[in-house]
Amino acid sequence: MATDTAQPTLPLSGIAPSAPVELSDSREGLNIIFKHPGSGAPSVVPVASDVWSVAGWTLQFIQLGAQQKLGLDEAAAKTYIKVVTGRLTDPDRSPFAAERQVRGTLVEQDHVEAGDDGALFAVLTQTSDAPNSIRSMDQLVFAGPHDQVFRWQSFAAKFGHLTDVFDGADAHIVPGFHLLDESGVEIAYVHFWAAGKGVDLSTHNHANDPSPLAPAFAEVHWVFSNGTGNGGMYECDAPGAQTRERHPMQRGEEHGPFFVTDPTTGRPKLRDNGAVEYPWHGWQAGTDGEHGQAFDFVAAFEISPLFTDVTTRVAR
Repeated sequence: MATDTAQPTLPLSGIAPSAPVELSDSREGLNIIFKHPGSGAPSVVPVASDVWSVAGWTLQFIQLGAQQKLGLDEAAAKTYIKVVTGRLTDPDRSPFAAERQVRGTLVEQDHVEAGDDGALFAVLTQTSDAPNSIRSMDQLVFAGPHDQVFRWQSFAAKFGHLTDVFDGADAHIVPGFHLLDESGVEIAYVHFWAAGKGVDLSTHNHANDPSPLAPAFAEVHWVFSNGTGNGGMYECDAPGAQTRERHPMQRGEEHGPFFVTDPTTGRPKLRDNGAVEYPWHGWQAGTDGEHGQAFDFVAAFEISPLFTDVTTRVAR
């Protein structure tokens, strides 16, 4: 007689946080420690981080082992899942949308299931308190463990020693979460920024020499709020180019790779200095005819090239 090896569905609300959280001693933000991704070994229970909240949203990071199932909070208004490593098989979702494409991340079923290599992902829950639009930076207050690290500063203050391109821009950035494996290697850095109407967060290509304080990464953005509905990623031939190809993104959407990949390995292509190769690109906030400010509020998932694979397939 065949044995039923299906694993039970474990409720998210019943899982105690077990991923250690600590202040980063070398970079801004918090360290959250997970098991090494890709091992495929199931654990007794999923590994969960603490929960943080901001602007009517909650944010938590979860790691599932092979074929583990996680029940979602059916009382939540809307639940979105952003996969960082591995893959979900139900719903079928990898860490990356198709190249330069935009996709939604809303999960409308009551559970998720990981594939053969497990999955590490963010659970972003929109509660009934989430505003339709972010009108003031005062709305973007983080609450949760060590929330004193989440202090916003302007792009001009953060990067003014490098460039004057952000002078006068109503744009702001805050430290985030360093997702680490058990040996201390960074899997991904997840941080947040907000850009007011019309703000161009500069045309760039991440070609600077990587360093311990600014390592190479494969970048994906996820949107909490699009202030005007018109903001999004763009690519162009060079800084100052007259033509830009725009990719507007709405709440709960993410984009696929803008970085260059090796088609034979699925890994990011590296420049000679070790930086990930990108074309010229950026984020352009939209404009509208309405009075008052409306911010694009976005999470940046900077995934280490060591843990980036755009060819992840479902193994059934």
